[in-house]
Amino acid sequence: MNTKGILREQLPVAYRTASDHSKAGQKATTRGVATQLIFLLVGAILGAIDAETSSGLHVGALSSAVALIFALLASGWLALRNPQRSWYLGRAAAESIKSLAWKYGVRAVPFTDSDQAGNRLESDIVRIKSEIAEIPWKHEDKPITEAMSALRDSDLRTRRTAYIGGRLVLEQQWYSEKAETYTRKVRRWALIGIAATGLGLVMGFLKAFGVLTYDGLGAASAIAAAVTAWIQLKQFRPLTAAYLMTARELSDIIARLREPMDEATWAIESAKAEEAISKEHTMWIARHPV
Repeated sequence: MNTKGILREQLPVAYRTASDHSKAGQKATTRGVATQLIFLLVGAILGAIDAETSSGLHVGALSSAVALIFALLASGWLALRNPQRSWYLGRAAAESIKSLAWKYGVRAVPFTDSDQAGNRLESDIVRIKSEIAEIPWKHEDKPITEAMSALRDSDLRTRRTAYIGGRLVLEQQWYSEKAETYTRKVRRWALIGIAATGLGLVMGFLKAFGVLTYDGLGAASAIAAAVTAWIQLKQFRPLTAAYLMTARELSDIIARLREPMDEATWAIESAKAEEAISKEHTMWIARHPV
């Protein structure tokens, strides 16, 4: 038995379908919002240019208007396509199916009954598919893979080793690394916002005293606003706090599951571990309404 647990390609096809759907939605959302913000910034920067053609056409105003048209198109695309919905629902479905697969594989509650566990897993996955029908689900004869069956048929020691190393430790590392990454990104973007605000103030004073003719105050304010909007979209601050809390909780769970226990206790404790992981996913979806 592979003590690394159930690998991504060994999970049900439904998991990979939902995960890929979510990643596509995330990529589309990020690109759409970035495009919108970039054209808004370009519009603000060009709009401050005080230049006219010989015929009296204001070059800055015209350029700004064109940029805003593209920003409006990006905004309309986001509103009509709503890729955020695919992102959030796809992740919710993928994580739910992944949790079910692991519960089945390690014989966690409620998959302790050898006769009914397979049927229950299939019915739970069918329910998820019906609830999130907009995902283009691929056909699969049975969601129970060979790796899941092999893990389930192994002894408690093997299942525990696979679950702790192949599931909980990896999750704990992922949350810790993400928290560190988001902390750095919050600082970086905050510095950019402060720098833009400071630059706007300097340019505003210079224009006020006639040193500059370019009105950069509005452009700098737009940059600062765009930075704030980007941080809000990515949810860096709340996710950092949530991920740190989840990482600490998983560390405690790992220590508890390494203690000696019988089959019945294992079934309960491993189910509690999945509840802890699912709780973070539930909170993530709550912070990202669709």
